[in-house]
Amino acid sequence: MRHLEPLQASLEAYCRRSLNHGDAIADVLQSAVANAFRDFDRYAEGTDFRAWMFRYVHLEILNTNRKSARLGHAERPPEVAVEDIWQLALTEPLAKVLLDDPEPILDQCDAAVSEAVRELPALERSVLLLRTIGEFKYRETAEILQIPIGTVMSALARGRSRLRERLLSYAEKQGLLRS
Repeated sequence: MRHLEPLQASLEAYCRRSLNHGDAIADVLQSAVANAFRDFDRYAEGTDFRAWMFRYVHLEILNTNRKSARLGHAERPPEVAVEDIWQLALTEPLAKVLLDDPEPILDQCDAAVSEAVRELPALERSVLLLRTIGEFKYRETAEILQIPIGTVMSALARGRSRLRERLLSYAEKQGLLRS
């Protein structure tokens, strides 16, 4: 229990951003902890407990999202057509604004960020969240997801690019940036 307490907030944040339906967070965490407790004899003392626990949570998230899709639960409809988002290009003046002072824009984008992250493909979303919320290194992220480290790097780059395009579109439509 003492090992789990410091991880609670980051595990909840990872669930909140990874699950297709936010009402399953408590169930996912409870199942993941129960499964980890069941398999605790497999944990090698001295290894990264945080990565080990995130692996269980990640697997439970995948199972929950698959079950939700099988049962036909519709995801939240996107605010903007996805086709429109991917066709936008990041222009130089907008890039300068975003790099010079992004805070006024970010302060107003919480719901948009959440939605944009949810719309990422599952692998890109998982990699992005493990790197940003979990603060895992590339190697640790690859171990948690059981994929090659090169796949982690390319999924992170694609996820960041898609997120940037989505948020740029949102900022322009809200009048936060001038085209």
